[in-house]
Amino acid sequence: MDIFAYLDPGSVSAALAAVLAGLAGIGAAFRTYGSNLKNKLMFWKKDEPVPADATTAAEVTPAETPEDKPAEQ
Repeated sequence: MDIFAYLDPGSVSAALAAVLAGLAGIGAAFRTYGSNLKNKLMFWKKDEPVPADATTAAEVTPAETPEDKPAEQ
């Protein structure tokens, strides 16, 4: 008894679309929840505390330039 199987192009493209959609869904889920999962898996790595006297770039005021000073008369 001979068995002849036929897959038309529509069913192959639907299966390929389903596989690609699954990969895209896994990527989106990892991008959304990846950092949370990484933090839970790397529980032994704690962030080092920031010293109290450390300043950020937003807190530092730039030095005055000659253009900023009013003209003296």
